[in-house]
Amino acid sequence: MIKMNLAYLDKKEYRDIPLLKIVDNSGGLPFFIHRHTMTAGNFTSVLHRHEYMQINYVYQGKAEYLLNNKHFKIIKGDIFVIPSYMPHSIIETNDTCAEIFEFEFMPGFIKQDIKNIKNTGIFMDFTYMEPFSFSENQVKPCLNLAGRKQVEVEDILNEALREYNRRKSRYILMIRSLLLKLLVLIEREFTANQGDGKFYPVYVRHQDSISNAMKYIDSHYTEDLSIEKVAREFALSQSYFSYLFKNITSRTFTEYLNNCRISKALELLKKTDKKVIDISLDVGFNNVYHFNRMFKQQMGISPLEYKKQEGL
Repeated sequence: MIKMNLAYLDKKEYRDIPLLKIVDNSGGLPFFIHRHTMTAGNFTSVLHRHEYMQINYVYQGKAEYLLNNKHFKIIKGDIFVIPSYMPHSIIETNDTCAEIFEFEFMPGFIKQDIKNIKNTGIFMDFTYMEPFSFSENQVKPCLNLAGRKQVEVEDILNEALREYNRRKSRYILMIRSLLLKLLVLIEREFTANQGDGKFYPVYVRHQDSISNAMKYIDSHYTEDLSIEKVAREFALSQSYFSYLFKNITSRTFTEYLNNCRISKALELLKKTDKKVIDISLDVGFNNVYHFNRMFKQQMGISPLEYKKQEGL
């Protein structure tokens, strides 16, 4: 396993970005736990850093973060890890609405009393969130949980919050043990999402769904297709389907649909004597002007110019 080097995180160019300390939140404890709801207009987030690590879990809704100059959209079931000293902020959008659990802790908190235990190499790497960040330019902070794993993690977080609020005897030791259990579960889930030593993002688990969605578009391109309709066909929300489709295909749903239709139009232009307006309708465009615009955008020339160029 690659060793994560945190030295880059405290770069000189980051020094002007506010650095929050654990004591600002915890009242002297080496950790801080809370669960809160973010909605558009009820929070303020400026670019900042932490001296501590932060694990965020999304109970409900969705939000967007800026982390090390990269945008990350998080949804229900996501665990989002923010390493120490990494510049970040929450991006407020009109549809921001998320219930989030935050677990903040100093690295030393989980190293206490276990540093001499044998066979903890992988685990101790993970305590520095190595699986989520191989290098400064390859931050991979997000892992999505589903089914039983999601329930297990929520049980741990809920118990940790109860211990934190009640503060019974030995509660700090109990919270540390829960944090260690959480990290092991995340590490196992992360490992399960690797293949041949490479990291595979969360959306890979939906690869088949998106592949089938592409086949569906290829077969139904003549219909009045919308992203809402196709997402519903594959039991995904429109926003999540859009996110998955773009990440897996590197194209938006609309781009893929238009490309498919133009490709079919090219076949008809070559093999038939149909008029351009008829071809545009045959491949799913309701407006010949829109068809001409999309055709020229993709081919660089109009359909009529294409026919002349090809001697058709």
